[in-house]
Amino acid sequence: MSRSDQGLTRDKERTRLAVLEAAERMFAERGGRVSLSDIAAAAGVTKGGLMHHFPNRDALLAGVTEHLIEKVWAEVHERIDLSENRPGKFTRGYVRALTSGSESVERAFSPTGLIVILGTAPHLEKLYAADARRLDEAFAADGLAPGTTSVIRYAAEGLATAANSPYLTAAQLDSARAELLAMTETAAPDNG
Repeated sequence: MSRSDQGLTRDKERTRLAVLEAAERMFAERGGRVSLSDIAAAAGVTKGGLMHHFPNRDALLAGVTEHLIEKVWAEVHERIDLSENRPGKFTRGYVRALTSGSESVERAFSPTGLIVILGTAPHLEKLYAADARRLDEAFAADGLAPGTTSVIRYAAEGLATAANSPYLTAAQLDSARAELLAMTETAAPDNG
């Protein structure tokens, strides 16, 4: 690949990312009915430029959903402590990510978040199902008993949903995070 081809590829990737970030922000701020023209303007591209990357609204919705899922995965992996050489490393990273106050996690788990706004159309259901399988596999390989992992996982997701609401104070969130992390340390390992 020549240098000019590499530059074009980077420009396309930057444009695609700008469109995804603008769409995510616009959907979060204005809801699912925001126009493609408004998203293009927010991304600093023409509507034709947006359509080059996402030929229709469904493709854009799928792109935003996939992008948000990957951002949450990145949040989890950023919070995995590689020095923790014992069972539960992924589960602890998941708890830390979901209770960190991250904007990406909030957009994914909030009761008014993007998944609610974007809905569950058939083309999005496939993305959610693939993400669920990926999570199931990561938790299954984490070395903790499946029942314990499920309790911790769904409690963390509940905390992420209640964050920034009148139902969960910062002190309650901190306390619950500490309890969930402690559960990963005292849980019996999965013996197969």
